[in-house]
Amino acid sequence: MAMRAFFQRIPWRKPPQFNQPKTVSEQHLNPVKSTPTKETTVRAIVNGKLVNLPNGATVEELRAKLPEIGNDDVMEEGFGGTKPLKENEALKEGSKVWTVPKIVKG
Repeated sequence: MAMRAFFQRIPWRKPPQFNQPKTVSEQHLNPVKSTPTKETTVRAIVNGKLVNLPNGATVEELRAKLPEIGNDDVMEEGFGGTKPLKENEALKEGSKVWTVPKIVKG
């Protein structure tokens, strides 16, 4: 009996009507949120610094953005170890990259 009295006191709300058109004032008060667009930048860690690069940036563009790299060899860390990157290889999102100076024999 007590449970029945408890449920009788709960005010029942109408479920929202999803197919009813909104009035003009509701449309301006609650604008539809746009979906975020795909990012056009790639974040990579280069020599311990987080760098934002354009999407599909190559090693050449990395050298242009960071002049301190110079003519050093660019190495990328991966699951299978490290590998040297060629000039036309694109950097991926979250790449860990560092540079090694070229060995010059005197």
